[in-house]
Amino acid sequence: MKNKLILASFLLISTMSLLAQDRKFNYTYQSSVLGKGQKELEVWTTILNAKDNYYREIINRVEYETGLGSNLQVALYLNSKQKAFFDKSSGEMIMSPTEISVSNEWKCKFYDPVANTIGFAGYIELTAAADELEIELKAIFDKKIGRTTHALNFTFEPEWETITTERKVTTRTELKYDINYGFAYEINKNWNLGTEIMNRNLYIKDDSFMHSAIFAGPTVGFNTAEFWINLSLLPQIAGLNNPTGMSGLNVDEYTKMDVRLLFSYSF
Repeated sequence: MKNKLILASFLLISTMSLLAQDRKFNYTYQSSVLGKGQKELEVWTTILNAKDNYYREIINRVEYETGLGSNLQVALYLNSKQKAFFDKSSGEMIMSPTEISVSNEWKCKFYDPVANTIGFAGYIELTAAADELEIELKAIFDKKIGRTTHALNFTFEPEWETITTERKVTTRTELKYDINYGFAYEINKNWNLGTEIMNRNLYIKDDSFMHSAIFAGPTVGFNTAEFWINLSLLPQIAGLNNPTGMSGLNVDEYTKMDVRLLFSYSF
């Protein structure tokens, strides 16, 4: 009888973990996936704000994702981004044209953060734009302990951009290496509060230079059975590797503040 109760509890926990994404963070991913036939529509808005002079970039993503069963889910994205900045050389504000791209995501969960010692999932996302191609690979680890959730991500993302150099078409290669950690505490069944820490690293092959910076800040989330919404504020707190020996924040490659709002509806 005791063994049957243990087995039933295990199956219940595993089933509950499949019913929803239960996402606590905006930048740090968790291992959970949608159950077979479940669908979610997510709307992302990210604002990258402030460098030495005026700078603002707005990135929007609309994501449709569905569970395929066997701990596997797939998603499609439509992405857009636009930026405006002050150009010191001309003394004018520059507004870039809107860039459109599409993405395809695959995520597979191998271990559950409740039923197993530690949760683990693999993630791959392909993004294509008119002049750019990206592949994002992510190893996702997480663990639920009481009311707390811990998540750790290791990300590798090569990017190839088509540019012109000396009136010739060439390819610019960038390699991103990120480490993310997220901690969240469930205040009650609807609200959670936490923090995210990101170490961002970008190697630009043409320049043989590695940019590096650390971002950290609060994340707050509200969820129900039908939807969830998360808000993250992540200021840059340290520039670990800046060009030309600069000290302080790395505002050559990154901004001083990242803000992200995610809204998701399940159906």
